[in-house]
Amino acid sequence: MDFPGDAYAGVPVTVTGGAGFLGSCLAGRLAALGAEVRVLDSFAPGSGADPENLADLLEGTSSARVELHRGDLRDPAAADPALDGAEVIFHLAAVNGHRESMAEPEADFAGNFLAALSLFAAAARRAPAARIVFAGTRQIYAPAHPGHGFGLPAREDHPISPADAHSIHKEAVEHLGRHWARPGPGSFSVLRLTNCYGPRQPLAGGSAGFTGRFLAQALNEGEITILGDPDLRRDLNHVEEVADAFLRAGSPQAHAGVWNLGAEPVTLRKFAEAVFRALGRPSRIRSGPLPPGLSEVAIGDFHTDWTKIHRDLGWTPRRTLEEGLAETVRSFRETRSLAGATP
Repeated sequence: MDFPGDAYAGVPVTVTGGAGFLGSCLAGRLAALGAEVRVLDSFAPGSGADPENLADLLEGTSSARVELHRGDLRDPAAADPALDGAEVIFHLAAVNGHRESMAEPEADFAGNFLAALSLFAAAARRAPAARIVFAGTRQIYAPAHPGHGFGLPAREDHPISPADAHSIHKEAVEHLGRHWARPGPGSFSVLRLTNCYGPRQPLAGGSAGFTGRFLAQALNEGEITILGDPDLRRDLNHVEEVADAFLRAGSPQAHAGVWNLGAEPVTLRKFAEAVFRALGRPSRIRSGPLPPGLSEVAIGDFHTDWTKIHRDLGWTPRRTLEEGLAETVRSFRETRSLAGATP
């Protein structure tokens, strides 16, 4: 699919979680394309949301108008104005953390499933014809089992078997979204995200993932500790590539669907070595056992097949890992100090 540059010009668009790592990048791209952008974010502690992520956009641009709505999706007083008349809704707001969700499943349920339920109710009231694109997760897939016919890379028809409460709630939102879209004029699509990294990524907490933790460890301690097997493979996408996928999935040329993101996989060890190269520091890598709470949600060796999104939407991960990490480190050094970030 060719992506027209004017697909979002003058289009009212809402980004939930738009002050976070992924959401702020997407909001910036939409502003540059001339969209009327509404950002809805609760700025909940631990969410990774930061007003500084939106500072440049909120100062005003010549190409678009950006509005910030502070509030919780579950509050109609916040959700309704942010969604009113939206033609596209990018739903990225979430409580993140696979291990954390097992310790506090009620909070994860409220921040993911109940928030999505409120979003669909508000969309039915204020934006019934909206195209909704949801940030799902590849963590809903079952561990690979080549002997049973579902090996790697995992396609969209890979068996579903969430390993933690967060992934269960993410899967439930997929079902809920399809139910919302079925009787009306709106549509619902899902991007099942893999490991994301890039400028403004969280370096601690459930939103950091191993990419943020590795970067924080390399800077603060001068070494990276890989928990579990360092030769497990993962695929990674730069935040700008993720934003590009959302833009394509939400455009009027796209049909509703479910798509994996992905890239050429690398081992955890190779990723750690690439972090040190980007920092210009010698590699110091240790390994240790998976701690209680993490071993229960681990899915082993895993990466996804992104053939379908390439075929349907023309999306391709274009950055090499070295290019993406160099850009990430450069951005952090230009905009904020990494010293003191908790790994």
